[in-house]
Amino acid sequence: MNTIRINVNKQMDGYSFSISPSIRELIKKLFPTAHPANNIFVAYDIKSDFEIYYGKLETYIFPALLGVDNENDLKKLDEIQFIDTQTGNVLHKMTLRDQKV
Repeated sequence: MNTIRINVNKQMDGYSFSISPSIRELIKKLFPTAHPANNIFVAYDIKSDFEIYYGKLETYIFPALLGVDNENDLKKLDEIQFIDTQTGNVLHKMTLRDQKV
C-alpha cells in the first residue's frame, strides 16, 4: 500500500507542509519525472481566502509538494495523510486509488 504522509506544522503565521526524505525517494522511484518539494508554506490568511474560492487546500498542496501533476500518476498512490507534527494525529486523509483526484 502506497500511503504518503505529509507533515503539517502549525506556525505563528501559517502552516508548513513537508515530506520526509524517504517519501521523496519513494516518489522519485514511482514517478521518475517528479520534482518533489521539501516544504510548502501557506499563511493563515492565504489558506482562508483560498478555501473560500477553491475548496480544501490539501487537494492542491499534495500534488505540488510531491511534484506530480498527472491525475493518472496520482492514482498509483492509495492514500494521502496529513499528519500534525506536534501530536501525530491525522488531520486530513484522502483516498486516491480508483477515485478522481
